[in-house]
Amino acid sequence: MAEPATRQPRVVLLTLTYKLSDRLQTFISDLTKAGVQVDLLVTERRTVEDVELDDELVNVHHVFDKSEMYGHPLRWVERRVLFDVPTKVFTKTRELTREGERLRVLDRAALKARRGQAAVSQGIHHRLFWPVYKRARPLLLISRAKKITLKNIDIAGADRIIAADSAVVPLAWRLAKRYPGVHATTALNGKPWVK
Repeated sequence: MAEPATRQPRVVLLTLTYKLSDRLQTFISDLTKAGVQVDLLVTERRTVEDVELDDELVNVHHVFDKSEMYGHPLRWVERRVLFDVPTKVFTKTRELTREGERLRVLDRAALKARRGQAAVSQGIHHRLFWPVYKRARPLLLISRAKKITLKNIDIAGADRIIAADSAVVPLAWRLAKRYPGVHATTALNGKPWVK
């Protein structure tokens, strides 16, 4: 009589950082060496670009296909209004005023205005936009992940949901409520698979 095949353990690992920490990379490596299949949810493709992952055991899911900056409307608008459009305007202005002796005064004025505008844009970005966005970012990313990415992950068939950073704790909590049979945790603990 043949023994029933043992099911391969599976972990859903959630992280919304921009770069995987060394600790998290080691944890994923330990899990895959123990034969654990990992569904890894990350913010964007660049998050795992420079990371070596076992393609057979690690399935990477992205909240944004390319970049969060251009994939989220709020970040895209902020980037366009504060940086891209003014850069184009001042570049064109300087192209027109750079030539000729008479236009030097206008060129200097345009250069000073460009420097002032760049300082104002940086100030708005760092002092106003980023502090607000940083607080709202987890909720925006979780909302997008629920709509797009989580549909591709079989969470009900997982053994464990692991929230690897504080930004995804609310998402892990919601998933734990929806799938009460799946253990949810914030601990990077590979037991019983990793010894």
